[in-house]
Formats: sequence, structure tokens, C-alpha cells
Amino acid sequence: MDIATNSPAINATNTSLKMPPYFLYTVLAICFIPYLLTLMGVNLASSSKPVDLQQLAGLAEHQQLDLYFARLSGAFTHTILEWTAFCIAIMTVFLAASHYFISKNLTTLIIGAALFLAGCMDAFHTLAADRLIEAVADNRDLVPFTWAICRVFNALILIGGVMLLLSRSGDITGKADFKVLGLSFIGTAVVAYGIISYCALSDSLPQTQFPDNIITRPYDVVPLVLYLVSGLFLFPYFYRRNPSVFAHALVIAMIPEVMVEMHMAFGSTALFDQHFNIAHFLKIFAYAVPFLGLLMDYIHTYQQKQSEVEARERTQQALNKYTVELERSNKELNDFAYVASHDLKAPLRGIMQLASWIEDDIKDDIKDQTREYIALMHSRTRRLEQLLNDLLAFSRVGRKHGDFKTIGLAATVTDLYQLLNPPLGFSLHCDIKLSAITTLFVPLEQVLRNLINNAIKHHPNDTGTLRVTAITTDTGYEFAVTDDGAGILPEHHERIFGIFQTLKPRDEVEGSGMGLAIIKKLLDTYHCRITVESDGIKGTTMRFTWPSEPTLRMLTDDH
Repeated sequence: MDIATNSPAINATNTSLKMPPYFLYTVLAICFIPYLLTLMGVNLASSSKPVDLQQLAGLAEHQQLDLYFARLSGAFTHTILEWTAFCIAIMTVFLAASHYFISKNLTTLIIGAALFLAGCMDAFHTLAADRLIEAVADNRDLVPFTWAICRVFNALILIGGVMLLLSRSGDITGKADFKVLGLSFIGTAVVAYGIISYCALSDSLPQTQFPDNIITRPYDVVPLVLYLVSGLFLFPYFYRRNPSVFAHALVIAMIPEVMVEMHMAFGSTALFDQHFNIAHFLKIFAYAVPFLGLLMDYIHTYQQKQSEVEARERTQQALNKYTVELERSNKELNDFAYVASHDLKAPLRGIMQLASWIEDDIKDDIKDQTREYIALMHSRTRRLEQLLNDLLAFSRVGRKHGDFKTIGLAATVTDLYQLLNPPLGFSLHCDIKLSAITTLFVPLEQVLRNLINNAIKHHPNDTGTLRVTAITTDTGYEFAVTDDGAGILPEHHERIFGIFQTLKPRDEVEGSGMGLAIIKKLLDTYHCRITVESDGIKGTTMRFTWPSEPTLRMLTDDH
């Protein structure tokens, strides 16, 4: 029996997905102990002698009843053993369903259902033997024949369940179709009942027991071969494909299943003899092994889910701590930027004033080189002043949202364009067919103004065309500002949104490199996104989203 997997990777990574070694040793011990007891002279057979009518004649009524019960001890033992196995099958299917709802693993659900159907077949077989299902067949033929049919049915339905799972190409998780599963379940149960009922009502069942032959019950050779093939090849292969504690227990369960058929096929010569009772006891154990494996798999899955919950809680705690630290750091950074940019303006203006005074004092004797230096000083201080203004604007993003206003987008975009006083060679095309919208005017106006201004300022020519479009989306609006300038290389599409980032030397273009950073931070405040579309050769489109009025109100309420 191939109990261990042949895959080194699985051995290394799935050692926890096996039944423990002592479980295997326990199974082997329980399988062989009954046989050893018979070798030691222990009688495990049950009485099945017919009642002597002459002996009954001289007995009191209660003594007659006691004698009947004594003679039926074999039938009682058979019933207890069979119904114990059926009860384990019931517990298995309920535990399998519970396990499925936790793990969504179809293995336990399908195999659990297969084991339960096998148990149902055994139950029908017992009901017929006890005459609780209408029967006319002689029990000496009915019990061994229906037993063999039940064992074949048991093996085939387990094989069918495993083959069904293997046909899913390794995907054994997902939502089960309970309607199809229920119909299959009912249909199989009806077929099982029909087979047992047909046998019970038959008055000419074939002979199944041959006490004088080596193979005393030939019909049991069929399930013996099926269990051997399953235990040696099919179930180990299934375990290697889909390792789990339950799948490993299913492999181990083939040991008692094979031992059951060995006792029946080569040992049992009559109803309720030693080998008959040992086989029925081991069949209970064969049902119990998958149940115990499923129970351990259930515990393993529950512990795994619990560990995941604890890990998520730890992650959430760390994330909350990180968020608090990040908020504190951002607040300190914004406060610093605000204070620095505000407080540095006074000395900067002093420097600019001093430069002007020096220029006035020596304007008659100023040299060309000195005049150039002073002009450069004015240029740099103006740039620094613009940088401080932009830094101040950056730190203020998100502090105040402004008021909600109802605006016409086309008119607003046109007004913004004209306020920027573009060169005479530029033109604007508004492709906005939206009616008036209600939104936060100040931040939207700031984004559009900066994008239009950028498109004009960084255009390489004195003439150009700008296009502004706006459309409605499921979550709000989408705007796009397109120019026909030089374009932006793809490798710079993310970089341009960083603070103090410019694609040209600062002496070639006026600007602090803060414009797009301010836009990005402002859009992030309202959970919007902005993307760049350009091949780096000609033309750039800045596309950004903007939320609807209800979303904006909810976001501003949160702040």
C-alpha cells in the first residue's frame, strides 16, 4: 500500500497535510489484532443455530423467548455492526459539509457524500436481512450476496468521486452546485435501494459461499481488487495532486478495506462466523479512518483560518500604527512647509530689496558683468519666491475644500483659459457637452487652471492648440487636457508628478517643478487618479477623474 507520497516537494512542503505516523501504526495494529486473537483460540463467532422446536415444548414462555434471542445473537451482532458503520457514515457527511463551508474544498464534500451513499447501501442491506424491508430470499443467500454488491458499490462510488475530482484539472475549490449534487445523491440512493429490494424479493439468488474452496466467497474478490487498485495507485495519485489530511486518510483507509475483503474472500464460510464478524468490525473501522482524517483536516483548516484571522489582526494593528505615524509625519511636513515658505519670504524680500539698492547706488559706474550678476540675482530670487509660493500652496492642499457651486464646465474652462492670457497664436477647443454640474469649485478650478497653464508654458512654439474634454462616468466625471506640444517620454510619465521635478533645466523654463505635484496631491485628496498619454514625440493628454457630488460631500464630511 502506497501510504507516503513519492513527490519530494510535497514531502518537504506538506508534512502537515498527512495523518501522523502513529495513526498508521494504530490502523495496522487494529487490522491484525482480531486475526491474532483467533490464532490464540479466542472465538469471535456469533450463534446462528436454528431453534429446536422439541426443546421449546417443555419450556415456559419467557424461556422460549430467551432461547429465540440466544439463537439470534448472530443476527443482532450483524445489525449492530452494520448500523454502527452507517452512523459513522452519517457523521462523516455532516462533518464534510461543515468542512466545505469553511474551506470551500470540494474533496471533503464529494468523498463524504460518497461514503454516506455507501453507508446507505449497507443500511438497505441490513434492513433486508432483518426483514424490515419486504424480503422472501433465504438470508443464507441474501446476506452474502447483497454484502458483495454493497462492497462493489462502495468501492465504485469512492472511485467515481475521486475521478470526478481529478477531472477538475487540479481545481478542487469553488462553489458547489448543491442542486446537481442533491439530484445525484437522491438518484444514487434510489438505485441502491432498488438493487437491494430486487435481491430481497428474488427467490433464486446465486450461490456466493463455497466453504470447501480456497476462495470461499468469490464475489468478494471483485471489491478486493478494486480496493487494492485504489489503495496502490488511484488514491495516492489523488493525494499527490491535491494533498490534504483527509486525502491521506483516504489512502490509509484502503488498508482495513482490503483486510475486510481478505477475511470474506478467503476466510468466511458461513453467516456470523469469526471471519464474518471480523470483516464487519473492520468495515466499521474502514468508515472511521476517513472520518478521523476529516476531523483532523477540519481541525487543521480551522486552526489555519484562525491563524489567518490573527495574522490579519496583527497586520491591521501595524497598519493602523503606521497610518497614525504617517498622518503625524505628513502633518509635521505640511506644517514645516507652511512655516518655512511663509517665514522665508521676509528675508527673501530683503535680499531682493538689497539687490535693488546696490543697483541704484552704483548704476552710474556699474560694469556689464556686474549688471549681469545683479540680473541673475533678481531672476534667482524671483524663482525662489515662486518656489516658496508653490510650496505654500502644496502644504495647503486638503486643508480647505471651499464651497459647492453649480457651474457650466465649458464656460468655466473658457474663462480660465482667458485669465491665463495665452499667446495670440494659441487656440482652445472645448468638447464638453455636459450640462451644469454641482461640485467643489475651488479644487476643480485649480486642477484645470494648472493643467492648461502647463500646456501653454511648456509648449515649444508660439502657436498651439489645446483641447479640453469632459464626459460622465459611473462614479463621476473624466476630464482630459490635450496639447500639440513636444510630448513627454513614457519613462518620465510618473516622474513629472514629483515635487521640484522639471524635464528641462530651470534656466530654460520658468517654474518650480511643483505644479503637477500640487495637482497630484489635490486629486489624491479626493481619491481621483491622473494619467499621462504621450509618445514623447508630439502631443500630451493629461486625463484625470473627478467624483460626483454625493461622493465629494461624503469625502469632505470625513475630513
